[in-house]
Formats: sequence, structure tokens, C-alpha cells
Amino acid sequence: MSKVPYVERPYGYTTGLTGECAYVWALFLMHEADWNEDNVAYDRWKSMVDDLAPKPNKPVPAAVHYAALEDAIDRYTQ
Repeated sequence: MSKVPYVERPYGYTTGLTGECAYVWALFLMHEADWNEDNVAYDRWKSMVDDLAPKPNKPVPAAVHYAALEDAIDRYTQ
């Protein structure tokens, strides 16, 4: 298992992640799925990575809420 990324919550929220944190986690989970040869999970995380990836003239979201991402983070951080 790779080094687990940090978890950063948006200021004033108890749920959700910052846009940068969600992107880093989605990348981590995509690479883990690739390493484990789980094509279904890889496609799910790849789609999320594509949505969250930094793009010119597109601001980084302050708060991101993905239930699947929160569930995966819970499994890795417990």
C-alpha cells in the first residue's frame, strides 16, 4: 500500500473535502485500483480525477462532496 494522502476539510464544514484534497485522494485511489487490477474501480476513480483535475481558467472547488470518496477514505484511515 502506498503512502495515504492527507485529509483536509473545508473551513466551517464537518463533511466534504477541499477540491485539492479530493483530487489527490481520487488520484491515489485510481492508482491503487490500477495496481490491484480492478478495472471497474479504476474507471470510477479516473472519472472523478478527470472532473477534479486542475484546468486553466477553472477555479479549484472550495468544497467537494462525494459519498464514494468519503467511504474510501474511511476504509484507508481506520
